[in-house]
Formats: sequence, structure tokens, C-alpha cells
Amino acid sequence: MIFGIVGPTATHKSELAEFMANLYNAEVINFDAYQVYIELNKGTAKPSEEFLRNHPNYHLYNFRSINNPYDVATFQKDGRKLLDLYKDKNIVLVGGTGLYLKALIYDYKFLNEESMPIDFLKDLSNDELYLKLKDIDELDALKIGNHNRKRLLRSLYIYETHKKSKTQLNNNGKDKLLYDIKLIGINPKREILYDNINSRVDKMIENGLLDEINDIKKKFKEPNRALQAIGYKEFFLNLPLNDTIELIKKNTRHYAKRQLTFFKNQFNNVEWYESIIDIIKKYEHD
Repeated sequence: MIFGIVGPTATHKSELAEFMANLYNAEVINFDAYQVYIELNKGTAKPSEEFLRNHPNYHLYNFRSINNPYDVATFQKDGRKLLDLYKDKNIVLVGGTGLYLKALIYDYKFLNEESMPIDFLKDLSNDELYLKLKDIDELDALKIGNHNRKRLLRSLYIYETHKKSKTQLNNNGKDKLLYDIKLIGINPKREILYDNINSRVDKMIENGLLDEINDIKKKFKEPNRALQAIGYKEFFLNLPLNDTIELIKKNTRHYAKRQLTFFKNQFNNVEWYESIIDIIKKYEHD
């Protein structure tokens, strides 16, 4: 059996994955875009290095350097190899990057946009690109945001060349599920979620995020693609520390809303619960 654990950040998905892995003697496969990186620890809330050493059943964590950014197409190949390798075992998929999960379990095709002209929409600002894409494909725009110019241009070029949005071309992935999977979602009340987010950011700072950031900034003057993670990119703005922390909390809250929108719109048949306590009670007695 394959279980997929979905939901916004700071909802204890990792703790639930550990519970399910122990209950079903399962392999765990990560689908968080930033927990793959060796150097990103405190700000990604991934399992500790010691935990991963002691749990060889955990996969696609902590194996890539930020000097060598990872992408969804590579993840699709790596993840499907693992699904095939462990097809006779129980598997738990867990993470917060909805696109990675969608690419893994649905018949998700990647569109080759290498032919995009170098001057395509060059006169438009990021905000203008974002609004243009939002009129065409709101879900894709919300997922990308207004800072990633490369992805905004790519989505707009897909529409320009195919006369259909990226979401339309992928048919939302809802009708072409490749695996038999049970999706379990965590969706707390908003005030609880936001409290969890604020507390987790404070805990990251207490646990040494600043030291981790200082080490990274010795090697990188500007954030590369791997350093676009919330909790890292804000430190490159060189704001006062308190302002940086508040910006991380704000960006994380906004990201949680986008995550929930994506999971609810892109995946069928998710069993939604308000907390992992409710899920644990259910599965302990099944």
C-alpha cells in the first residue's frame, strides 16, 4: 500500500510519516523540494542527520548539494525508481511540495520550452508577468508567485505556443493516476496553523538557523535556485534580524495557504483531518 501525506507546512507531517512507517513497516519517500539538500537543515525542518543515519528506510533526504540544484523532473525519475524498487512493500510519501507529488504519482508530462526566445516578454516586470499568468492560469500563478521570473515566463510561453495553459495541458493530473495510493491530508484551523508556523520559525532560530545561514553566505553572495527556500532567501535581503524573522513568518503563512489550495485543487480523494492526533487514533484502531 502507498500512503501519501499532504498538507501545509508546520502540520507535523514528518511525525505522522514516522508513525505510519512504524505501523506498516514502510519505506518513506520525501517529496519536499528543499529537504533534499545537505546544507539546508535548520530552516527546512527535515529529520536530523542522526535520525536519517539510523533509518535507512528514509529516502531522498539530504543527498544533494546546494551547488547542484535539484528539480521536479529529476525527482520524478528518482521517485519512480524507488516506487518500483519497493513495490512489494508499504510506502509512505511525505512532503510539502505538491508539484513533486503530482509529477510522481500522476501521468505528468514535462513540456520542452528550450525554444523560448531570449527576449520573450522582456519588457514586462515580474508583477506584470504574474498578473498576466493569473488571468490565464490562476492556480499556476499562485503556485509560482511573483518572484520566480523564469517559471513565470515558462508558463506564459507554454500558453503562447500551445494556446492552452500548463494546467490544461496536464489535465490537472486528476484522471491519470499511475499508482494505487491513499492520500491523507492535515488541515488545521487557521489560527492553530499560524501559531504553529510562528512557533516553528522561533524554534529554528533557537536551534541555530543563524549559524547555518552565516556558513552559507560565506559561499553565496546571492541566493541560487536551491536557496529560494523560505527561511533562507530572506536573509539575503540584509534586513534587521527582527524584520527578517517576521518576514519569514509572513512568507511561510502565505506559502501554507498556497500549499493548501494546490493540494485541494490538484488531488482527488484526500481524507482530510484537523490534526495528526485524529489520524493516529483512526489508524491505530483500524
